[in-house]
Amino acid sequence: MLAQIEYPETIQPQELDTYLANGWFRMRQTIFTTNFLQFDQQFYSAIWLRVALADYVPDKKYHTLKKLNRAFKTEIKRSQTGAISSAHELLYLNYRQSVAFDVSPSLHELLLGNDTVNRFDTYEVNIYDGDVLIATGIFDLGANAAAGISCFYHPAYKKYSLGKYLMYLKMEFCRQQQLQYFYPGYVVPGCSPFDYKLEVGKATLEYLQLSTMQWVPYTTKEKLVNPLHQMVERLTILQTKLTGINIPNQFLRYRFFEANLHPYYYGYSLFDFPVFINCFPLDEASTYLVVVFDVRTSCYQLLECSTAINIGFQLEGSTIFDADLLKVKAQIFASPFPEEMVAFMNQSLAQ
Repeated sequence: MLAQIEYPETIQPQELDTYLANGWFRMRQTIFTTNFLQFDQQFYSAIWLRVALADYVPDKKYHTLKKLNRAFKTEIKRSQTGAISSAHELLYLNYRQSVAFDVSPSLHELLLGNDTVNRFDTYEVNIYDGDVLIATGIFDLGANAAAGISCFYHPAYKKYSLGKYLMYLKMEFCRQQQLQYFYPGYVVPGCSPFDYKLEVGKATLEYLQLSTMQWVPYTTKEKLVNPLHQMVERLTILQTKLTGINIPNQFLRYRFFEANLHPYYYGYSLFDFPVFINCFPLDEASTYLVVVFDVRTSCYQLLECSTAINIGFQLEGSTIFDADLLKVKAQIFASPFPEEMVAFMNQSLAQ
């Protein structure tokens, strides 16, 4: 699955390490993974990152920020289980009102959701100007790894780059604890608010390559491999060939590819590809023949999908499919070659 969520009753340190190493992350009191995102009806890839702490050495930027913030007091401590102070909530509110992107309505919602007990071993970095809390970073510890959950600061102190400084402080603490990896979450190519994660600890930064599920070094000399772009490119090649032999088709973006992350649909195992080709499209249908390109196997897949939940009607001419939540009934054919997929469809389906 490209988007999954689990609701564990407990999270042991070694379990958290395994989840993180496989591209999973904390969301409130759940653990989830996703490889694609959408903001304002635009689709993006989510690429998971980690810093190899064994080879990490605090860089020039860290020392510059440490000097810039030398007048402030810093503490790192274990968070109180299920307890969030009013000072932290007020700081988070001030931060939330200053940013242009969507964030959780409260710190409690971000960390706990509807729960009252924290299942994670959570630590916090607090920065004070005198006795006033001006910045906080939240992170979870595993056995040999840590996950950076959130950083927020008072907007009046924006010039001090406290968000980046908090990440450095988390990583330095984890390095001193002899942890192996620090996971800052994901970066989103083409969405600049996430780009700062590529600047902190970049000498030993790695990213999870979806096609191999292996962690590979990140280098500024090469662009991150973007799975969504790969899917679009390969499906566009196939669509050209299908159109060339008069097989009706539509290239569509699927609005509900993240539905598996919603609590209501937990366990449904819904279709979760962000883009697909709808073959032999009908105005009204409950069964669909779709082709996807799976970058994990480098194969085209012809799938029979059915309507799991009907949402409404598909608007004529829309490039976004949002009429139904889909579920895969069967894989009919698979091939790494577009010519083989076209030949199969022409011989088996086009009559």
